[in-house]
Amino acid sequence: MKANYIFRFLFLLLMILTSCNRDKYYSGEKNLEIIKGYNNKNYYPSGKMDSLQAISYITIQKLQEVYDLSVLAYENKANKDIDTLIFTQLKGYFSKNDTLYAQKIVNTMDSLQVKYVKLELIKSNNSDSLIQSDSIGTVRFNAYYYDKNKKKFIEKERQANYILKKNPEKFKAEFKFYFTYIGNFDSVTYKKSIR
Repeated sequence: MKANYIFRFLFLLLMILTSCNRDKYYSGEKNLEIIKGYNNKNYYPSGKMDSLQAISYITIQKLQEVYDLSVLAYENKANKDIDTLIFTQLKGYFSKNDTLYAQKIVNTMDSLQVKYVKLELIKSNNSDSLIQSDSIGTVRFNAYYYDKNKKKFIEKERQANYILKKNPEKFKAEFKFYFTYIGNFDSVTYKKSIR
């Protein structure tokens, strides 16, 4: 009977240690061909944008694309042609007057030597559940940064503001997604993980 309790306790302890260790490492692969194809050229039909859940899903997807492109841009900064192409793609996620954020994100990824990023949505704020015209919103998310060995070394809570702009074409009920702000990279507080 005692052996059964000891076995259960050891099994539970092993499960806890395994699950804690799993969060310390990036568990995916980077597909460069897919990342190179990222762009912000697509419009979303208003029928698909009628819930906060759909908007939140698209927002976190677009944020992941921005971070992946930022890592790729800094990794290819030595090759000016590739760097220019990737940075042009990255700027497409921001409204024309706000491309400064794209450069700040690339510089942050470069200075921290981030190789992988994983994002997790915390909270989404949007006053409209059904979007009728241009709409703005805010999301809070956790950004987990991983090194070349796929080990998490920084975890940050970030914020992004976005705008859904109505398609300028008449009779098309579609919206285009842009970020107007991502994080505050000038006053970053880092939570260093225990190594």
